[in-house]
Amino acid sequence: MMIEIEVNGRKIKTQKGELILDTLKANGIHVPTLCNLEGFKPSGACRICVVEVEGRSDLVPSCSYYVEEWMKIRTHSARVIKARKTILELLLSNHEDGCLSCDRGRWCKLHELSFELNVTERKYGRPAGRKKIDNTSTAIIRDPAKCILCSRCVRVCEEMQYVAALDFLKRGSRTEVGTVLDKGLNYSSCISCGQCIQVCPTGALRERSHLDQVGALLQDKSKIPVALIDPAVFATLGEFFGYKAGPEFSSIIVNALKRIGFQRVYGTGWGMEFQAGKLAGMLTGQNQEENSSPLILSECPAVVKYISQSRPGLLPSLVPLKPARQLMSQLLREMTCFQTGKQAPDVVIVYLTSCIAAKNDTSAALRIKEPGFLTDFSLTTREIYRLIRLYGIDVESLTPEFQEDYFGVGAKSGHLSAVSGGYIEMLTRIIQSRIPEAITCGDKPGKLRGIRDVRETTCEFNGKKLVMTSLSSITQFENYYKDIKAKNRKIDLLEVMACQHGCINGGGQPCRGAERNLRNRMKGILEWDERYSGIQTRDHLEVSPLMNLNEEDCLAVFSPRQIIK
Repeated sequence: MMIEIEVNGRKIKTQKGELILDTLKANGIHVPTLCNLEGFKPSGACRICVVEVEGRSDLVPSCSYYVEEWMKIRTHSARVIKARKTILELLLSNHEDGCLSCDRGRWCKLHELSFELNVTERKYGRPAGRKKIDNTSTAIIRDPAKCILCSRCVRVCEEMQYVAALDFLKRGSRTEVGTVLDKGLNYSSCISCGQCIQVCPTGALRERSHLDQVGALLQDKSKIPVALIDPAVFATLGEFFGYKAGPEFSSIIVNALKRIGFQRVYGTGWGMEFQAGKLAGMLTGQNQEENSSPLILSECPAVVKYISQSRPGLLPSLVPLKPARQLMSQLLREMTCFQTGKQAPDVVIVYLTSCIAAKNDTSAALRIKEPGFLTDFSLTTREIYRLIRLYGIDVESLTPEFQEDYFGVGAKSGHLSAVSGGYIEMLTRIIQSRIPEAITCGDKPGKLRGIRDVRETTCEFNGKKLVMTSLSSITQFENYYKDIKAKNRKIDLLEVMACQHGCINGGGQPCRGAERNLRNRMKGILEWDERYSGIQTRDHLEVSPLMNLNEEDCLAVFSPRQIIK
C-alpha cells in the first residue's frame, strides 16, 4: 500500500511498512549510518541515523522505525545534527587515537563520519588504559581499544557465518566485544573468513600482515620470490587504482609485481582446472548410489576449518583433494628448483589472495606436516595495494606484460572459481569435454551465475545424473544441508563458499563491499572467461615429467580440531 509522507517539507510517496532509512535512501536523501548492515535486521545500536519526527518528543533511529502516513520528518534539523555530533563524540571518547598508523586508514567509517559531521577534536576525554591486543590467531588480529561496540562484527559472525565466535562481554560501561571465555580468537569457533573485517567501521579487526616478511624476502638476493595470484585479486585490485576489473589490468599487475622484485608470477587458474579434472574423474567414475551424503568441496579454507571444528561428522564428506594453491605451491617449488639449481628452501611462494583464511596455511604447526605444499607467506588484496605503493610503482605508467605459461597449457576457466558457482561451471565443462553426450541443465550456465546465495544445476550422462549445488555463506550451507536431509534429497556435490558471492567478496578485499562493486567484479571475471576460454576447457591438463605430482600427492587428509584447548 502506497502512502504519502513529508520529508524536509517535501511530499514523497513510499510503501507502508518500509523502514524510514530505506525510504530516505530511495528518494536520494543521505542519512549517516554506522551499525546498519544491508540485508540484516536493524539493531538501532549506534543511533547515528536519528531523525526528527513531528509529534514525537524524542529523536528516532531511522534504521529501525517504519514509516506511517501521518509522519513529517526532518533529517537535518539543528536538533538532529547536534544529536549526531554528540553521539559521535561519545563514541570517540572510547576510541583510541592513532589514526596516522591505523591499518584502516582513509577507509575508516568513523573518520568519514567525523569529517561529515565536522567533529574536529576529542571533546570527552580519552579511554583509560590500553586494552590488550588479541593476536592469538594466525589470520586475524583484534584490537579492542579501537572497538566502538557497533555490533556489526557480532551480527555477521552469528547471522551470516553461523559460528558466533564474537559476542558482547560484561555489562554497562565495561561492555566489550570478545570471544567465549575471553581466551582469544584462536581458541574460539572463528573460521578466519574475515567478514568481520569487511564490516568493521574502524581498525578494531584486521588481517595479520605479512608485508614486513615479504619486504625482507624481496631484498634477499639468495631467495627466489614467486608470486601465486588468486583470480579474485585480478578482478579487484584495480579498484584501488581506478581501473575496471578485467584481463587488461591483470597484465599490469604482473608487470608491477616483477618490478617490485618477484622473479616469477603465476595465477592459480591452472591449479583450479587441474584439481577440478581430478574431481571430475571421481564423480564420473564412482557408483552414484554409494554416497548417501553429498561431497563438499574443500577449496575454501574457512569452510574446511568450520567443518573440522564444528561439524567433524562431515569430514568424510569433504572432497579428498588438496586445494589448488597447495598443489601449485609444490609444483612451482619443484619446477623452479629444476630450472635454477636452487634448493627448495630458497624458493619462497607468496600467495596473493582475497582470502584471510589462507593465512592459516603459513602456520608453523602445519608446515611440519607438509612443508612443500604450503605457501610461505600470504598477502591480501589490501596488502598487495600497500606493497605496490610502498615500492613507488606508478601503475598508470605501466604497460601490460605477457604472462609466461610455464605449464604449456593456457588454462583460463579456473578463474571462474573466484565467483560462487564458478567452480561447478568449470567442473561441468570438463565433464562435457570428456563425455560429449553429457547434458547440463539448460544450454547456458545462467543458473550458476548472478548474485544469489543458492544455485543448483544438474549434469546427465551414461544414465547417471549429477546434482550439484553452489552455496554462499555458512548459514546458507547449514540451512540447505538440513533441508536436503529432511527431504531425503540426493545431492552429489556442494560447492560451499564461506564468503557471500565467493572470493570476489573475500575478507581480504577492499572494504567497500557494496553490491555495485560485487557485480562489477563478477562481470570482470565472466568477461575474462568469455574472452579466453568460452566452453573450451581442456580435457586433461598434463603435468611435466620434471614435476613429480602423483595421485597420492593430490590427496588430502582432514582431521577434527578441538576449539577450546
